[in-house]
Amino acid sequence: MTLSWLIDSVLPAHKSRLLALAVALIFVSYEGKAILNVLGAYLAFRATQETALALRMSLLRHFDSLSTEYFDRTPVGEMLYPFEAPIDEVSFFGSDLLPSLLRTAVAAGVTLSAMAVLSPVLTLVVIPLVPPFLVLRHHYRRRIGREADSVQAARSRFRSFLQEHLSALTQIQLLGQTEAQEAHAHQLLATTVRSQDVLSRTGACFSALSNLFISTGIAVILGGGSALGFGNQLTIGTLVAFYSLLVQLFEPLSAAMEMYSRAQRTFAGIRQIQTVLETRPAVREHPAARPLTPSLPLDVAFRNVSFGYNGRGHVLRVPQLEIRQGERVAIVGANGAGKSTLGKLLARLYDVDSGEIRVAGLDVRAIALKNLRSSVSYLSAQPALFYRSLADNLRLGGGESGEDDLLRVLEMVGLTKHPDRGPGSLEGYIEPCGSNLSNGERQRVAIARALLHRPRILILDETTSSLDPDSEETILRTVDQALADSTLIVMTHRLSSIHWMGRILVMRKGKIVADGDHAFLSPGDTIQAPKL
Repeated sequence: MTLSWLIDSVLPAHKSRLLALAVALIFVSYEGKAILNVLGAYLAFRATQETALALRMSLLRHFDSLSTEYFDRTPVGEMLYPFEAPIDEVSFFGSDLLPSLLRTAVAAGVTLSAMAVLSPVLTLVVIPLVPPFLVLRHHYRRRIGREADSVQAARSRFRSFLQEHLSALTQIQLLGQTEAQEAHAHQLLATTVRSQDVLSRTGACFSALSNLFISTGIAVILGGGSALGFGNQLTIGTLVAFYSLLVQLFEPLSAAMEMYSRAQRTFAGIRQIQTVLETRPAVREHPAARPLTPSLPLDVAFRNVSFGYNGRGHVLRVPQLEIRQGERVAIVGANGAGKSTLGKLLARLYDVDSGEIRVAGLDVRAIALKNLRSSVSYLSAQPALFYRSLADNLRLGGGESGEDDLLRVLEMVGLTKHPDRGPGSLEGYIEPCGSNLSNGERQRVAIARALLHRPRILILDETTSSLDPDSEETILRTVDQALADSTLIVMTHRLSSIHWMGRILVMRKGKIVADGDHAFLSPGDTIQAPKL
């Protein structure tokens, strides 16, 4: 409107003072718009960074609440992906895309109002273009959304493959399978490229058709406005100002079409994050969970327990089993016999399908999870170590244990032969996945950590499998002495290392087929114990 006043009134009258005022108003409007845009962009950036931080922490906390069942069936790369691209898309949406869309909406409203004041007739000519445009938008909205989901899924699959590939690269090289892996990677990447290409083509079609409406509007306005000008129904200044407003309206709308396609990718990322956050843990805290009473013995009782992984039939059936507080129990059997499953159920990494497991007279499902995990400790054959110092790794099991305590447990598990390097140095770093330690050293560190933790029930599931028989027996006897009041349950294939233990269970095909002491067993035939 200032431009129309300048052309129609100020310039023909040669009014220099009004010219200065008109130029000043135009300058202030453009500069004010620029300042507001910069300020808004900065504030939006700050807000989205805080939102991204909160989202990542929410995802991490949610993963921390999920059960072993989820981690066993979900590749690590798939779990990592929502922390990266989807949240980056959300950040971009909040810092750049959303402010741009809001600016476009506000500018469109103000511009349409100014156009209506300048020329109601030309404004009415523009309005009929809106309904077809909305129909077009609705037609492409779902299509772009589906294709954006496909892009996110393809990226997630490649991210999962890449994490698995890099973590096992040495084994892949030894197996001579690098070319096969590269072919698979190319296939996954090609799928991603094709998905992105389809999305890009759809977005381009949407943009081209949208621009058709914009070009039509400009042509109609120029033609109709010129005709009105020929009849002296519209001044040149009004036509120029109206055209300027029309460009201000349609140029952002044209850019909005591109932003709309990008926004769909953002929404696909949001849907992926929502999918993760909506995943519920299979092992849940009981609404009326109770802590274990410190003074009560943690006697264990299995009653009519049956369990199967992911509904694939029962792999464990235990009609009755009792383990008293302080007992030393070894569980032997072939691979797949159910030894690990029994230990995981006791630690409540999984929940039984039927029956119950009681600890200190309470169903484990009714015990507060944090309290149960502090009392029942399960160590696997591949213990988790972290890219931290040895001292920090040990303190995960013993809180603020002093240096003397750390050195004591290291000596107990035989990790003091190299005081200046590796596991013998408290401040020496353990590399990612414990790559600078042997399998046996990793297992020793895990057992040392458990000794600091001092659980009332310790389950060692092949945790000494990488040690030689003599070292294995030595460490097991050390644990026996250090945790004299705790229950010790050891899963192993070696009878020679557990001959001293008071009770041995033999498992076959998910059932306990024998229960006795070492006198009834022989290294060649572990099923010669008394039948139950």
